[in-house]
Amino acid sequence: MLSRHPERCRYPHGHSRKIEVVLVADHLDENGMVVDFKALKLACEPIIDQFDHSTAINSRDPLLESIQSVYPNSLVVFDNAEPTTEAMAERLFMELAKVLEAGFEVSTASGAIYRIAPNQTRLEKVRVWETPTSWAEYQP
Repeated sequence: MLSRHPERCRYPHGHSRKIEVVLVADHLDENGMVVDFKALKLACEPIIDQFDHSTAINSRDPLLESIQSVYPNSLVVFDNAEPTTEAMAERLFMELAKVLEAGFEVSTASGAIYRIAPNQTRLEKVRVWETPTSWAEYQP
């Protein structure tokens, strides 16, 4: 919901977004990779999942309290900012950059271990597609 939008985007609506993550490294790892794509996917999942079936809303939206009372666990609140695709790209970038800096490790149900060493790779940019023809990216 974009509370300051002059038309329909101010009302609840949805998008099927696609997220692109661009990483860089000074050298390839022992497997010849910047990072294992499966490890990256697993590292991104909890960050991206917060948006799945959720309402993104500005903390100053006058409807926030009433929506929160009905759907307390399905809101992604943007502090004094409209939840635009640009703002989502920035937020995803900041959260994923922290994970990559700290490192990531997870064991799957099959017993496979996926890891990204701390600072193994750097996040260059995040692009968020709102529609097949509209996207925004964040690159500091």
